[in-house]
Amino acid sequence: MADLTAPAADATVPSAALRERSLTRRLRAMPLRWRLLGVTLGLVAAALTVTALVISALLRVYLLNQAEQELHVYAASVASFEAAELSETQPRLPSGFTLRTIDLDTGKSRSLGEAVTEPDQADIPALRANDPRVTDAATFQVGSVGGDGQWIALAQVDQAGTDIYVFALPLRPLDSTVNRFLFFATGIGAFALLLTALVGWYLIRRTFRPLTRIEDTAAQIAVGDLTQRVDVPDTDDEVASLSRSLNAMLARIEQSFAVREANEEKMRRFIADASHELRTPLAAVGGYAELYRQGALPTTDAVTGAMGRIESEAHRMSGLVEDLLTLARLDGERPLELQTVDLAVLAADAAQDARTIAPGRHIVATGINGPIEPTELRADEHQLRQVVTNLVTNARVHTPDGTPIEILVGRVDAQHVALHVRDHGPGIPVDARADVFERFYRADRSRSRGQGGGNGLGLAIVHAIIEAHGGTVRVDETPGGGATVVVALPVAPTQREPRHHRATQGTADS
Repeated sequence: MADLTAPAADATVPSAALRERSLTRRLRAMPLRWRLLGVTLGLVAAALTVTALVISALLRVYLLNQAEQELHVYAASVASFEAAELSETQPRLPSGFTLRTIDLDTGKSRSLGEAVTEPDQADIPALRANDPRVTDAATFQVGSVGGDGQWIALAQVDQAGTDIYVFALPLRPLDSTVNRFLFFATGIGAFALLLTALVGWYLIRRTFRPLTRIEDTAAQIAVGDLTQRVDVPDTDDEVASLSRSLNAMLARIEQSFAVREANEEKMRRFIADASHELRTPLAAVGGYAELYRQGALPTTDAVTGAMGRIESEAHRMSGLVEDLLTLARLDGERPLELQTVDLAVLAADAAQDARTIAPGRHIVATGINGPIEPTELRADEHQLRQVVTNLVTNARVHTPDGTPIEILVGRVDAQHVALHVRDHGPGIPVDARADVFERFYRADRSRSRGQGGGNGLGLAIVHAIIEAHGGTVRVDETPGGGATVVVALPVAPTQREPRHHRATQGTADS
């Protein structure tokens, strides 16, 4: 039998656990308003119940004390009479009292008055003079003859010492009073609960109204409308704080999505431009190779010319790939190899190299506020040299032959130095100055490079290097006509935040 009953007993445990989990799930599925209202009503009901029970207990104790006092008062007034005198005079007691005498010699009991309000008489036991209930002069409880009623009794010996007086009061009126109180308390409590439910539901709905609006706004945001905002109530509570926090979060999310879309658009344009830049020389290389394979280059001069074109396009592709790798390294946040660099030396070297390439131009390095002087800073010399070279090359390529170019260096203040590359060419339109640092940007949106055109990445590299050093770069107008690229660099660059979004940010030369 033990083996048969044990599994059945164990089977009830999972069943009880399942029922508990099911109840928990049902409670969690209820709306928060209903749960809050249920908790409120439960607390109010518990408070009313405890209050009613405590008051009923205190009321019973109070009424019992009153009954005891009445017994002692009437016992004191009757104690001066002897039993014989009481029999003759028949003392007038209240209708709820019972008075009996017990003869100490014979033990016989005699009634001198019964409670006429009770259906059953008190079941008073036979007492002796040495009974503790007599000697202690304290009240005690007795039952009813033929019933279940309870009485409170007091016994004492008369002055003659021949009889015991026993006074008794029924507890039924006392219990009836307590029960009546509980009945009215229950009715009042039920009415209070109903009123609390109605008022509580109204107040909870009013209190949850801002949360309902937040829920509606969240639903609109969930379908893609990121412009929605939560109405902030004119209060200083948790709901207002939550609304402000949600609005700040939504603003950040909207901004993040906008930045992501902008970066995706720039990435698509960057890939398209890079593909075009690579496709053009690849097409030329493939075309000349196809001509050579088909024997369409019959002479040595034709073959030499085709090989020259192939070499030229290969150099062009190599430069483009090298520039793309440079930008990728800069976007990858590689640490700078900082050392003390004299910007004046870099400017002088760039001017000398440019004069060698374009001997017909007037290219000079000078100071911003006078003769050129040593201008030292902590920087990556290789990258900073590339900045100066790219800026001078950009000015030389995009201005007519013979246009002078000045490279100016100097200190701005104790913490910053500046580099200006100034030309006197056609200049850059105001509305295009913010775009010249985008990758593959051209003032002329056509795909032709023109005479000596670059690949559109020179100023993009400049912008990335200057940002990596914590500096700034912009384009101003040269007095009298032309463009001036203004670079400002800190003397001692500080560590900057990672540029996660710059992998797709476009910057290029004009």
